Amino acid sequence: MLSTGNYAKLLESINIRENGAVILGENTSIDGYAEKPVRVITHAHVDHLGGLEESIKYSKMIIATSITLDLIESLNYVDKYLLPYYRLKKKPLKYNECLVIDDNETLCLFQASHIPGAAQVYVEYRELRLGYTGDFKLDGKTQVMKDLDVLVMESTYGNPNYRRPFKDEVPELFASLVEEGLYRYKRVYVYGYHGKVQEAMIILREKGIEAPFILPPKIYHSTRVLEKHGIKIGNYMHEEDMLRGLNPGEKAVIFKHMNVAEYRRLDGSALHIVLSGWEFNKPFRRIDDYTYLVALSDHADFDDLVEYVRRGEPKLVVIDASREGDAWSLRNALIEAGYCAIVMPSANPWEQLNKCSGGMST
Repeated sequence: MLSTGNYAKLLESINIRENGAVILGENTSIDGYAEKPVRVITHAHVDHLGGLEESIKYSKMIIATSITLDLIESLNYVDKYLLPYYRLKKKPLKYNECLVIDDNETLCLFQASHIPGAAQVYVEYRELRLGYTGDFKLDGKTQVMKDLDVLVMESTYGNPNYRRPFKDEVPELFASLVEEGLYRYKRVYVYGYHGKVQEAMIILREKGIEAPFILPPKIYHSTRVLEKHGIKIGNYMHEEDMLRGLNPGEKAVIFKHMNVAEYRRLDGSALHIVLSGWEFNKPFRRIDDYTYLVALSDHADFDDLVEYVRRGEPKLVVIDASREGDAWSLRNALIEAGYCAIVMPSANPWEQLNKCSGGMST
């Protein structure tokens, strides 16, 4: 069993800053800016891109999957004056590909099921095995990192109330709703955030929905990025081409960013579907006569967060509290299950180690 002193030694190899930077080893900062030669981006969501401009200026390389690097550019997350530096410094890695940073540090990316291109980060540092999940959901695509010395993990749904026992049913139900909407109204509007919208498109194609997808500019360009990388969507068009590209009465699924959902027209001309990660009671529910909310989430729920730790058996779990979530509830649950878990950033990470109930075997 590890002693508190040995846990403290592990803690010296990682850090999480208030700005969201997850630091593994000596050289690597992930999903936030720190004065490190390597900046890693797990995926192209804004809350994981903090300080990117500073990283482009300071760091020697910007590491992510090719899809993530291209999405960042497609979604205009890099100012034009920094684009030449971004393109010069970006370093794409494939899943399961590793890069030697120096004699003491090697970095690898592993697949995470979240949005297209999402990755987990693994760092070997002075014989320590360190990992960071980034955002993920626990399905057949997410690769569980096992036997780590330190696992840093997200806590978006870290509260025990955030369970979704019906989650495996949602894709089929979502596709059925769209199919019914196309039959009754010819037009179905789907509202979601970047990444989740693309996930929804993939689900609909996999479930046999062949109707054309109508996309606003940013979603259109990011979808082209996915196709460039071999993720086939097919039969989609820019919203400006909708009038000349569709025949009168032709069925279509129109995707919109979540920000415009409140302005939807409830006149009986279309069915509206809002994709939400914050519904835990039902797989879908009716909001009004022409709108459904569908519980389509790209994050692990509480049970899956705990299950990841159970499968991985890390010596120390560090829960990220720099982003949205309930890190303390998740920590308490893991402590009760016999794991050594602490929350960072925190004023008392060393004191938290005293409550570890022996930890896992070495």
